[in-house]
Amino acid sequence: MSNAAPAELSAAAIIQQIESGAVPREALLTFAHGFLPLEQEDVIAVLAYLATSEDGEIAVLAGTTLAETPSRVVFNVASNENTSPDHLARLARASHDNTVLGALIRNRALDDATVAQLALSADPLLQEVIVINQSRILRAPEILEALLQNPDLSGDVRRRAIETREEFFDKKARIAELGIEEDLIDAPIEPIIDLLEAAELEDQQPEPDAKPTLILTEAEANDPRKEALFSRILKMTVAQKVLLGFRGDRSTRLILVRERNRLVASAAIRNPRMTDGEAELIAGMRDVAEEVLRLIALRRDWMSKYKIMIALARNPRTPVGVVLPLINRLTLRDLKGLKDDRGVAEVVRASARKMYQVKAKT
Repeated sequence: MSNAAPAELSAAAIIQQIESGAVPREALLTFAHGFLPLEQEDVIAVLAYLATSEDGEIAVLAGTTLAETPSRVVFNVASNENTSPDHLARLARASHDNTVLGALIRNRALDDATVAQLALSADPLLQEVIVINQSRILRAPEILEALLQNPDLSGDVRRRAIETREEFFDKKARIAELGIEEDLIDAPIEPIIDLLEAAELEDQQPEPDAKPTLILTEAEANDPRKEALFSRILKMTVAQKVLLGFRGDRSTRLILVRERNRLVASAAIRNPRMTDGEAELIAGMRDVAEEVLRLIALRRDWMSKYKIMIALARNPRTPVGVVLPLINRLTLRDLKGLKDDRGVAEVVRASARKMYQVKAKT
């Protein structure tokens, strides 16, 4: 199998020639053996194409060559998000290697329709890979339905698939119960796709005997609705809590923004219905993660509001690097209070003291 490739040749160009009928069958048989003047990635793409050929002999030969290619080489192609989506889809149809197919399913560049097709006949190992990929399922619910049609679906995967469908797609009956804003039930998940993918990795490797990452306030504990919501949240996966934080109503997001898990809290502060008033309230909370306060500081519209800015400056949880640039924007009165506030870091007090002295002289 050659590794040197003329610059003008590529898998796409050769496949186009094959489809136009310009390549004789003898050459196709040579290609099916893997003898192509292409880079390895392009050789694999052509083999995957030929492995689904209507010519039985060529298909079997190309499939055999592909199967004999070192798994790590094919895996690298399957997991590379820069690989052409067309090449990935063909590889998904041609490969029978679970390691390769698992990498393809996790690869965001592979189209959802191909994953749905794989879900129809996936074995238990691949079923597991599909069902935990909630960011893809949320984007393409047809994958979940295809998985549930799989005649060899394992009991555990079936249970998880049904739970996911009930949690996020049986919408009407669960909106009020889950505390989801009705107009956010179908909100695009692109703004939190990074959080969902990281959450899925955490769900694959849960911490043993993990302590609760969220505690209700006394007022919330005395509210039956919030207590019921809290009980449901405790049973959720990290990925489910991330999605709920992003789509939840005011009560829900004000609970989840205090989650110790930064992925969940970050999703709640990114909720598109988060108001200036909520941002001000959260900016002053001393039981939220530093990441939440940092995300508030990154929103220009929020930082143009003096009440939000001063709440961040006064909060001992706010990272010093966030507070210091704010000090020169504070009023003389607030500088006086901050310079004497022993609850904040000494460097913040010192900076406020200097700025107070400067402004007091002017």
